Amino acid sequence: MTSKNQEKYPSQEPSMLQKVVDKLEKAGDVVQSKLEAAGHYLESEWNKHNFGPVLNNFVTGYRIQLVSRASHHTLQIVEGPSGQLTLDGKGEIGAHAWNAIWTVVNDGNNQVQLYNNNNFLAIVNGEPVVIQVGNGAQIGAETKFQLVLNGDYLVALQSTVGPDRCIGINEDGSLKTAQICASSSVNSLFGVLLIKNPENAQLEDKK
Repeated sequence: MTSKNQEKYPSQEPSMLQKVVDKLEKAGDVVQSKLEAAGHYLESEWNKHNFGPVLNNFVTGYRIQLVSRASHHTLQIVEGPSGQLTLDGKGEIGAHAWNAIWTVVNDGNNQVQLYNNNNFLAIVNGEPVVIQVGNGAQIGAETKFQLVLNGDYLVALQSTVGPDRCIGINEDGSLKTAQICASSSVNSLFGVLLIKNPENAQLEDKK
């Protein structure tokens, strides 16, 4: 499932982009080098009350990038061959990559919604998709994700509608079907790069 949007997003790349491992190393404080096992299944109640440094980035209004542990690229919105919006894990790292920057809405209990230009990240019928939500329109439950911490610096995005579904990226940056996932799976894990903190921006403006 995809959605149309008036914003002009980059076209979907048919082949794998060159890896940006060097950029990940520069952002080493947000990407953990070793994965820590967290069991075979996600424990929702534990996840709601867990805390780690990476979760500090999921504050309402913060703008972040999600760096895939599998592809070493960011989760981004692109325009598919049919002209509709879709997702992949081949995005660039940095503030210039506007289509790979997600604004956070934190609903408490480590549950969040992520959007880019009113296009919300979601899982529908087991597939990661983009849903366009107009101003003032009701936002569906399929856009809400439970943050599942893996160590202190990596996180998985688990659907709150289907607890055994999460956002996954293959090594070549293609989307992985949101099948049963564990927070220890490389495909399910993301490092988080904080692009903009509105509070810090306000402080800078006052200087």
